[in-house]
Amino acid sequence: MPPCVIAAMMLAASLLNAQPGLNVGSRKQLFIDHKFIESSDGITLTAGAPYQTREELVVADQSWEKDLVIGSYSTVLKEDGKVRLWYNVLGGVWKPHENPSFMGVAYAESNDGLHFRKPALRLVARDGDRENNFVLPTDPSLVTIGGGTVLRDENPKCPIGERYKSWSKFYPRKDSGPRGPHRVWYSADGLRWKLYGTLVTGLRAADTQPSWFWDPRVGRYVGYSREWVRRPDGYGLRMASYNESDDMLHWDSTMLALEPDERDFTAAPRASIELDKARVQGENVLPPEPGGDQVLAPAAPLDMYGPGVFRYAEADGVYIALTPIFHHWRAEGKNSWPSTGDVQLSVSRDGRHFQRAPGRRPFLGVGHPGSFDSKWVWPLPNPVRIGDELWIYYLGTNKDHSGGIDPAAKRQTSAISRAILRLDGFMSAEAAYEGGWLITPPLVFGGSRLELNLDTGAGGVARVELLDAAGKPIPGYGLAQADELNGNNVRMPVSWKGNTGVAPLAGKPVRLHIRMRAARLYAFQFVP
Repeated sequence: MPPCVIAAMMLAASLLNAQPGLNVGSRKQLFIDHKFIESSDGITLTAGAPYQTREELVVADQSWEKDLVIGSYSTVLKEDGKVRLWYNVLGGVWKPHENPSFMGVAYAESNDGLHFRKPALRLVARDGDRENNFVLPTDPSLVTIGGGTVLRDENPKCPIGERYKSWSKFYPRKDSGPRGPHRVWYSADGLRWKLYGTLVTGLRAADTQPSWFWDPRVGRYVGYSREWVRRPDGYGLRMASYNESDDMLHWDSTMLALEPDERDFTAAPRASIELDKARVQGENVLPPEPGGDQVLAPAAPLDMYGPGVFRYAEADGVYIALTPIFHHWRAEGKNSWPSTGDVQLSVSRDGRHFQRAPGRRPFLGVGHPGSFDSKWVWPLPNPVRIGDELWIYYLGTNKDHSGGIDPAAKRQTSAISRAILRLDGFMSAEAAYEGGWLITPPLVFGGSRLELNLDTGAGGVARVELLDAAGKPIPGYGLAQADELNGNNVRMPVSWKGNTGVAPLAGKPVRLHIRMRAARLYAFQFVP
């Protein structure tokens, strides 16, 4: 018997003996990895490319902000038709190698996500003056805080009076009484805050802006904290860990989730690697970064500076990490390095194990010389859905991590801006101009019609064939009956000779055989 026939028989047997299928119900499914690509040809997974508007939407422009700059650790939510913003403010006296004397959180809101109001809330007194929009810390004479992550607690058992929480870095003033280094605040409205009396425990380490959310999949809070891993000589590397908790105060189940890998290390310039060898051998070369930040610059050209993780509520089983990346590789023959930051995309199905997007290109990048975001960009946790777009707000500044101001700029600036991404647009299964195809594993769905989040542009095309579990075309749903799909639609209806109904196949294992040319497929969903 010819080998090709034997192979075909083995494939058919494996398909017949396969499990009934992945239960996708009527939930949206994203092409962020190969979970829904069992076989393919001419298809590549491609990261999305949000459009950075580079509008300066929020700047320090109020009379009470005259000595302040906007910092990285801010958060945003859309609630009751408003976009609510808790933004990090820094100011007062700045001393070398120390935090500024005032660090806190201010509040703004907008009806359209573009024009923000800063109400004079009169809740927090700074230097005896309450005419401001500050909400945290409640008493700046006792403590300063490194921003934080303000989110709405989706735990169904959360008391109404604790519906909002902020997990923040906590810096008590000398002999003030409160203790750090991280604490959790709670509020009924996101404006009037109280501090839990219990310290945060169980973390190996916690730094920068943490990520957290209630995860119904595990029935617990999930939090991501930044860690330092230091060598004996004091140089270190930043990464992020996964943690779980029942109350956001006592954490467990710690494991590393985001860290530089071998590909990052081998991407370092040759000169950097040689310098690292010299340092390990005890030679006095290239001191730590100015300002005392002992990054492992010669060996690791970048750090995971913060987690930036959130559960993507628009789809089933998707976790996204918009991770701030701190770049500090050294150029050959130079005693200097970029000390700049952008944002990379990583994806996960379980919130624990992440894959960085192919190519590792910046998902959010720095601006042109002289622009407000030319040296550092930092994503605000959780995109905001506006219509069929995701608005990703970010902090941009022309000041690098070492404190240097962009030479092309007249002064230090920082602002909150936004990037626009199509709904579900983090990753796509892309077919080139020459065409390609993919076949999903068997799926069990509940619904009456099939929709795709698809972009063929003007000249591309796609067609969908439905196969049974054994890979045979289902009568009436074959390629010969499949209507051509052309256009750019987050809810493209799929049809076969004008028929969109798939209800007779609900509950039975089916495969999607999708043929495309010059097209990007982001998601599919069987809808009622």
